[in-house]
Amino acid sequence: MSAEASGTQAPLALVVDDDPALRLLIRAKLRKEGVRVAEAGDGAEALEAFDRIAPDIVLLDVVMPRLDGFATCRALRGRAQGRRTPILMLTGLDDVESIDRAYDAGATDFLPKPINWPMLGHRLRYILRTSAAVNELAASQARLARSQRVARLGSWEWDAASGRVCRSDETLALAGVAAERFPATLPGLLDLVRPEDRGRILDAAARCLGPAAPDSIEFGLLRADGAIRAVHCHLEREVDESGAVLRLHGTVQDVTERKLAEERIRHLAYFDAVTGLPNRSWLLERLDQMIARAGRRDEKMAVLFLDLDQFKRINDTLGHSAGDAMLGQVARRIESSIRREDALGRAGADAAEVSIARLGGDEFCVLLEGVGRVEDAARVAKRLLEAFGEPFTVEGFETFVSASIGIAIHPHDGADGSGLLKAADAAMYHAKERGRNNHQFYSHAFNERAAERLTLENELRRALERDEFTLHYQPKVHGITRRLVGLEALVRWNHPARGLVMPGQFIPVAEECRQILRIDEWVLGAACRQNRAWQDAGGEAVPVSVNLSGHQFARPGLVEVVARTLEASRLDPVHLTLEVTEGVLMADHEVVSANLRRLKAMGVRLSLDDFGTGYSSLSYLKRLPLDEIKIDQSFTRDIVGGADSAAIVAAIVAIGRTLNLELVAEGVETEAQRSCLIGQGCEVMQGYLFGRPQPVEAVAGLLGARVAAGAPDPARDEPGYHQGQLHQAERFLPSCASGTAG
Repeated sequence: MSAEASGTQAPLALVVDDDPALRLLIRAKLRKEGVRVAEAGDGAEALEAFDRIAPDIVLLDVVMPRLDGFATCRALRGRAQGRRTPILMLTGLDDVESIDRAYDAGATDFLPKPINWPMLGHRLRYILRTSAAVNELAASQARLARSQRVARLGSWEWDAASGRVCRSDETLALAGVAAERFPATLPGLLDLVRPEDRGRILDAAARCLGPAAPDSIEFGLLRADGAIRAVHCHLEREVDESGAVLRLHGTVQDVTERKLAEERIRHLAYFDAVTGLPNRSWLLERLDQMIARAGRRDEKMAVLFLDLDQFKRINDTLGHSAGDAMLGQVARRIESSIRREDALGRAGADAAEVSIARLGGDEFCVLLEGVGRVEDAARVAKRLLEAFGEPFTVEGFETFVSASIGIAIHPHDGADGSGLLKAADAAMYHAKERGRNNHQFYSHAFNERAAERLTLENELRRALERDEFTLHYQPKVHGITRRLVGLEALVRWNHPARGLVMPGQFIPVAEECRQILRIDEWVLGAACRQNRAWQDAGGEAVPVSVNLSGHQFARPGLVEVVARTLEASRLDPVHLTLEVTEGVLMADHEVVSANLRRLKAMGVRLSLDDFGTGYSSLSYLKRLPLDEIKIDQSFTRDIVGGADSAAIVAAIVAIGRTLNLELVAEGVETEAQRSCLIGQGCEVMQGYLFGRPQPVEAVAGLLGARVAAGAPDPARDEPGYHQGQLHQAERFLPSCASGTAG
């Protein structure tokens, strides 16, 4: 089919020869071949014509005046358009040197003179066909390169035989690496991948090299400028006839913008535009995840459903834009309150996830993971309600808004997310019915328990102001002479409705609500003032022991508090004993030991309470400035008939004697226990055998008198009775263990 018939333009040939007759013959032949012809008489004319008409092929004579064929060929190849244009040189020079010069100058092929016309036709068709294919390939490559640049699509290839890697220019651009610095091996290529993604890349490559189908993976690409781009990589293998892997081909495409767009779309789908908080869709997904996790860990989790009270009046009076601004402030305040709660530490809760979302309108939700007790959820709700006690400023107006909170606990109140939300919603409406600005549990039993604890907490905060605390004192007695050698001050809460509340009922609550420091200081001051008052009234001067909480001993200002208290009460420091537990020492040894050393330097006596029940360390025990060790009542209780407890007491006594520390046994209730302890070498005791904790007025008569509990044995007061007793623990140990002592 001719060019005219096919609708395409016939190829154009530029014939360059200084012989007009030959040009005429060539023109006639080319036209028969369907080729259009332009002519030039020498090299200079050829260059000018080439620039003007851009021919598809050049037929170039070698021997010409002014500019021969070799020079003309080189000049044509120097032009951008001439780099791919085929040049057929016509020469009567048939020596090898001339042929080499033709090819060196850039000739595509040559044809000797005199011209073989059929050969010229064949050669012409072949060259034009090849040139068209080359041009189409170049155009295709250019289109591909443009497409890859637009799509940010690069490629690379790993050769299995050599282990070398080659890559496309777009891959270089994507990595921001110069060609000479691009890794030439697969391990080097991995250096461009974000470290946490390298393992997945290797796994994908291994799958692709095996019998698996082509694989794809997304990873972070480390650019030379330090930026990280999100990249999608597609991997395929090339195999030979036997199935052996020849090469691994990969394409890499920059999908950073797509990822960012997906994240923006996800944010629109899962986040609230007004507050920036996650929305209901996000919350339901997260709630299902947390429920599943709680089930695996056998933990509780809580849903707090929060609804603003009378929020409609904000919209009605200030407008919806003000209402939206208010909702934004509410969201920030909820976030701040939850962060503060986490910083302070939810009671009994480990580090756990807390999620906040806006459900719509004026409804918010808080998810609490790792809830150890229902009181933990109540505490968070209480802090949220406290946060709403501060005014909001909206468009220049200061306004208040409260909230009602419903609480549901998984798994008790619902097995799935929708059930929990429904339960929390119902509890929220119950809070509305109870007058708003409060929280309620969905479960009646949980509600009662949490309400009772919070009521106790609120009453505890007011107890100091109402002077409802009092001290009872338990005597410390010499087990042989039964004389009073000290007192231990024990706090009681004289509740106006509950009566006398024991420490075990309110001290844990005081520690959780951070009232324990105030109670500690009150106990310390009251005990010091009372001891001074007894002495001023003529009573015997004995040390009074005060139990301080671990929070107090870990407090940098403890020494100053004690010093001020002693100065205000005019009590000699030697008449004050402070008791510290092993657990406190282990929790923050450096701070506590520093406080103990400063207290000891002041003259205050120091006692280690409940020794042997914690993680006792002789190394730290030796370094601490202690005066006394107290044997825990659990060992005292079983010392008669219990070989293990008797042996432990003997060991504690030996430690005390070695470190020159006084020993006090707690919880002594029977004569048999008293006898065993004396036999072991522990003479100072306290317990119900000698007296229960008593109020101030009952203790005054004990100072300077014997303890009225059991008849003393006069023989035990005879001179020499104690001689050798402290060194005969081994003789008494069997009798204590068999229950025959005393």
